[in-house]
Amino acid sequence: MGRRFFNPETGIWRFFGWVGEIVVLSLLWTLCSIPLVTLGSASTALYDAAAHNMRRKESDLFRRFFGTFRREFKTACPTTLLWGAVAGLIVFLYIRLVGIGPDHQVVTAYSMVFVLLLFLLLLVLCWVFPLLSRFTFGFAELNRTAIRIALGNILRSVTMALIVALGIFACMRNYFCVFFVPGIAAWLSTFFIEPVFERYTQ
Repeated sequence: MGRRFFNPETGIWRFFGWVGEIVVLSLLWTLCSIPLVTLGSASTALYDAAAHNMRRKESDLFRRFFGTFRREFKTACPTTLLWGAVAGLIVFLYIRLVGIGPDHQVVTAYSMVFVLLLFLLLLVLCWVFPLLSRFTFGFAELNRTAIRIALGNILRSVTMALIVALGIFACMRNYFCVFFVPGIAAWLSTFFIEPVFERYTQ
């Protein structure tokens, strides 16, 4: 009984290993995202490691994460700046519109539009960096493809966007969540993204 308990192949130790990978990937993503311009590279590396190391049980998690981070930085950086600028513009317009609309109903309408626009942005971002982790794209082609796939797989996109939105909300409410939410969100996303990627790799 004791020998079986300490067997690394038993369910409980595999679960602890899974939790450990979640925490490691979450911390790597958080630390590598701090400069903000590296957010895209970190997200690309996070998804790549979740798909290969967690789902496919491949080894060398650190090597894969940092290898992908460095390799895709050239394309991920301007992509991060592009979508960051779009998000910033949405927030800026929302603040300005709320400032000139004191009526409660007007503010409510602006808030709904603001949330919808940010959610549409999440739909695309759920595909941008996973695509970059798996395929070779130029800047323009990457973003066009992400928009096309996001709209062509709308149910998958909405589900992933909800997962990411809930993760962001949880981290904003409790900073402790950054120790596991990014890794869990990336791992869950693989179940929606990988079947789509398989259509293009077969």
